[in-house]
Amino acid sequence: MESEDERFRTLTHDFFQAYPDYAFCRTLAANIIDQVMTYESATTILAKRARAAEQNRQQIDEKLDQYKVDIRGQLDRVKDLSLGEIIRQEDPVLQEITTFYFKHPYAHRRTKKNRLLPRWFRTFFLNALLGHAKERELDLDYDAYFDMLRLL
Repeated sequence: MESEDERFRTLTHDFFQAYPDYAFCRTLAANIIDQVMTYESATTILAKRARAAEQNRQQIDEKLDQYKVDIRGQLDRVKDLSLGEIIRQEDPVLQEITTFYFKHPYAHRRTKKNRLLPRWFRTFFLNALLGHAKERELDLDYDAYFDMLRLL
């Protein structure tokens, strides 16, 4: 018999394969475990989200490309920042950017989707970002972040 933790993780992983928003998938899995919703209703919601995201891919990408952070009083687009520039940011900005990429792991094509490439190469940017955030002891859910990295 599968424990609640194992079921939660399995559901999260299954949902993430359909729709790459790890936090949203965890919420759906938690709602099923807590019997707030059924598996069927969760998959219906997930399918609708995935379809809407696919239909609106261009607009979503444009919006993500315009995402900005406040760096010393100036708004800079995250898309235009290199990994080195991101890592050199102060803790609140680094945390905001890390959280952004956790929610949108494929934003700005910094994480590759091609499964022919080894995972360490596909996820290099996120691994480096997360490793640096952990080294600086930012307040993030590292277990969830590392679990998501295994799924990419």
